[in-house]
Amino acid sequence: MNKKDIFLDYKSLIKSSLIDVIKHALKKTSEYGISNGHHFYITFDTTDSKNQIPEYLKKDYPKTMMIVIENEFWNLKVEQEYFSVDLKFKGKVDHLRINFSSLKTFVDPSVSFTLNLDIEDKIISKKPKDKKKVLKKKQLENKSNVIFLKPKST
Repeated sequence: MNKKDIFLDYKSLIKSSLIDVIKHALKKTSEYGISNGHHFYITFDTTDSKNQIPEYLKKDYPKTMMIVIENEFWNLKVEQEYFSVDLKFKGKVDHLRINFSSLKTFVDPSVSFTLNLDIEDKIISKKPKDKKKVLKKKQLENKSNVIFLKPKST
């Protein structure tokens, strides 16, 4: 395996699973409409080149934008890599195509459901700054559940 390959890329696994939840919710909505007070707040990255949104919206929302799928939406379609929907902005209906990889959050406030897709990596230093502190900490942690054996010298 190449050093650049990640054996277990948990960040990607989690994001993929969360996107599957969103796809399912949007597919159900496209097939049956929206009911029981459900509505979705979807925030996405407007700088993603795969997204298709009108230029005036890109100017109004240069980094991120939140759309609401509630009462007035049309032609909601869910594909493998993106979803598309027609929404009304400033009295005019416009078509949007949003790539799933650009999603930041998905919220259904009617059931207090929130997905945050902005998963950050935490970098763990491999080299301790102070070896003495690390050794002392290890010795304290290993107090009662580990027995250290010192082999006899022959």
